[in-house]
Amino acid sequence: MEQEFYFKWYHTFLFFFQTVLSIVDTVTDILTSLDYKKQGHETWFAVSLGVTVVAIIVLCVWSSIASTLRTLTKQDDADVEVVNPDFIFRHPVVNVLLSCLCFGPPLHSLQLFLICTLRFKDLWKSERGIRIEKAGRLYYLYTHNLNLKMVEGLLESAPQLLIQLYVMLADQSKISTIQMISAPVSFIMLTWMITSTELCRELTNKHIKLHHHLLLFIGNAGIIVARSVAIVAFTLMYPWWLAVMLPIHFFLIIACGYMLWGSKRKQDILTFIFAYSPLYLFVYNRYYLSKLRGNARFSILLQNSVSIAWHVLFFAENITMIMLYYTADDQRGKLSNVVALSIVVVGNVGGLLFKCLIRHCCFEVETQLNDPRQRAVTIQVRTLPREV
Repeated sequence: MEQEFYFKWYHTFLFFFQTVLSIVDTVTDILTSLDYKKQGHETWFAVSLGVTVVAIIVLCVWSSIASTLRTLTKQDDADVEVVNPDFIFRHPVVNVLLSCLCFGPPLHSLQLFLICTLRFKDLWKSERGIRIEKAGRLYYLYTHNLNLKMVEGLLESAPQLLIQLYVMLADQSKISTIQMISAPVSFIMLTWMITSTELCRELTNKHIKLHHHLLLFIGNAGIIVARSVAIVAFTLMYPWWLAVMLPIHFFLIIACGYMLWGSKRKQDILTFIFAYSPLYLFVYNRYYLSKLRGNARFSILLQNSVSIAWHVLFFAENITMIMLYYTADDQRGKLSNVVALSIVVVGNVGGLLFKCLIRHCCFEVETQLNDPRQRAVTIQVRTLPREV
């Protein structure tokens, strides 16, 4: 089934929240790095600040290039009925400056927020919302923003979350206020990114409502909490062995992707290895594996087999890491072994069962596409004609 993308009334507030969250996440990460320096943790100051700076540079460059290419795309300027908020981002210099000032991703979330705000009346009245045409600028902006959020989550939020949890649990000194704020923000950012990716890539043809976003967010939160606690607990006892566990995990994921590689295009497998494989450290996503298949058939049996294999590997890794911490003679840090084991088991099993339940019981495939009463508003965002 061909994927269709829709904006609904609540996306206005989701894009606004996403804009604020991106800025707050980056700012709190920088402040946390400075707090490490203040407390005398020079190593963690350098590591934390380095992760943030590298992420900002990568995201700003990527955002600037993609935004500039988008503004240079030729578009039909006819039939423009409303003021297009995209016109203020038409000039390449403006895009570069705004990308740098806004750290990249917030700029595009802000654009989407403005677009939804100016069309909020249409969004509110239409039951299915605004349909995004695949050939239009709005589709490009939406998918580009989604890709940026995924990179931001994996390149900045995930490492920062693990670093901050490790420092808080390993350090015997009092946890500062900024640390207590920054860690939850990084966690929310990572969970938000994974949930948005899942909704866009795997559940596009479902009849998605606001509470579905919240339910999926809760399910992903349980899985990410379990994974993060398992990694941090394992690192507290065996810090250098983490350099063995992670490469083994990525080797298995890449090997799986290579076996599923049906398109035989080198750019597909390289993109999967360097861009998509880090996502599988936290969650399973069928969409990026299906892209590797190309025109080759990705049967239901094969999909289910790969999914089951990944979840077995995921659970086995978590249990192995937490049991090594649980059975260690000389435990370090503030994390209780019973609490850690409970969080990993409940979060892993509960999050997975919760997601399976809501995916099979709450979502409905939209079957009334041809019903005029259910027909969505279709909109294409085009560049305003230049005044002579």
